[in-house]
Amino acid sequence: MGRTSISIKMNRLNQLVGRLKSGDIFTASQLSKDFGVSQRTLMRDIEVLKEQGYPIEAEQGRGGGIRLHARWGIGRLALNYREVIDLLLALAILDRLDSALFLTHLSSVKNKLFASFPDTQRPHIQQLRQRIMVGSTASEQVLESYRNMTHEEVSDSVMEAFVESRCVEISYQREGGALSTRIVEIHYLFLNWPVWYLFCWDHLRQANRTFRIDRLSHARLMDQSFRIKPFAFFDAELQQIAKTL
Repeated sequence: MGRTSISIKMNRLNQLVGRLKSGDIFTASQLSKDFGVSQRTLMRDIEVLKEQGYPIEAEQGRGGGIRLHARWGIGRLALNYREVIDLLLALAILDRLDSALFLTHLSSVKNKLFASFPDTQRPHIQQLRQRIMVGSTASEQVLESYRNMTHEEVSDSVMEAFVESRCVEISYQREGGALSTRIVEIHYLFLNWPVWYLFCWDHLRQANRTFRIDRLSHARLMDQSFRIKPFAFFDAELQQIAKTL
């Protein structure tokens, strides 16, 4: 590709980013016509932008389209679900350390960090912070049965379900080894290092249930969404975990 062609492509990519930042949803045919390229070339451009970190969603069919996902972002960063959760969890752990030696400016750092999210995202980010709980280190009894082998696609689906407040179908291995499949709402995450617990509403049992993420063998995100229950709703589950410490 010659220098002129590269320059034309870079200019087109910059214009495409600017168009998507408007927040509108565009069809592939509309964008390809506007930029004077084929739809195949347009989709290649979209893939290039995705590789550069832009959170672009492209859905085909009626009602679908191409848009820039506006939910996450810090300055020029585009964070995915796992990165947002990892960031919030890291801050929650630092809060618990309460170290006067190294964390003197933690409050200032947190304020600047969350202020850098767009105004429309901050309420949701704040809610996520309140839904992530950090306890103490897991007991030896719990660690004996802990398996640090959760599949990435499983944990990604779980985290996406948590962030988006959407139901997820899981396959869960109970302590005795029996497998069960159920649909759950993940309301809160609780960490007793290194063990993650999911505080859920179980559609099968029609009751609160707690699941350890390391015992999940399958997770499938569903379209159905739910409203977050107050944390007090899960007091019994928290007390049950406390008994194992």
